[in-house]
Amino acid sequence: MDPDHALLVACLDLTSLGDDEDDAAIDALCERALRPAPDTPELHVATVCVWPRWVRAAHARLAGAPVGISCATGGFPMPDAPLADRLREIEEALDAGADEVDVPINRFLIDEPDALRGELDATRAAAGDAPWKAIVETGALEPSEIRFLADAAIDAGADFVKSSTGKEVPGVTPEAAAILAAAVRDAGRPVGLKLSGGIRGAGQATNYLALARDLLGPRWPVPGTFRIGASALLAALVA
Repeated sequence: MDPDHALLVACLDLTSLGDDEDDAAIDALCERALRPAPDTPELHVATVCVWPRWVRAAHARLAGAPVGISCATGGFPMPDAPLADRLREIEEALDAGADEVDVPINRFLIDEPDALRGELDATRAAAGDAPWKAIVETGALEPSEIRFLADAAIDAGADFVKSSTGKEVPGVTPEAAAILAAAVRDAGRPVGLKLSGGIRGAGQATNYLALARDLLGPRWPVPGTFRIGASALLAALVA
């Protein structure tokens, strides 16, 4: 396998966020995550990314395995529920076995910085020691707003900034990815970058890998700091 394709597989959050999953689908997702390339048995994805209702099933299937569980939670994809409900959902996902949480920033508070900071601080507290990926939803924002929300999440302790939920709003673009990468570069502490939303082709993913290398360093993209969230990309990478 091409070395960059293998790296991208290792950095993949293999995502299944449809409305029609069942136990068999989650089992198949976990199997693909563990053994994406039969000719490279040591290769596996970083995590599977699932809805809260499937965390227990994924945890049972992956217990002791090197693949983690990311949960799209905290009001995903639209943070319009009461904050207490969103925080409870994060805590319940972690209690059920999630290793990481992907949580949308409440972008509707962009003109209320104190309220925004309060929500971000509360999200950090709810996530505890688990990696928190703060979703900026770049497709709904102007460039200056993308940077503002990314910086706010980093200031509140986010472990990753993530481009998109991939739901109902345009996904990542090279321009948005560059803004997020610049925020990561300027963070003053280790912060990861997750790109998601419409990344389906191997060439497209390789271009984002090159962008991360250009802005953050040639050895920076590794699973601990760089992720791509996608459902269809894996097949293209191992083809």
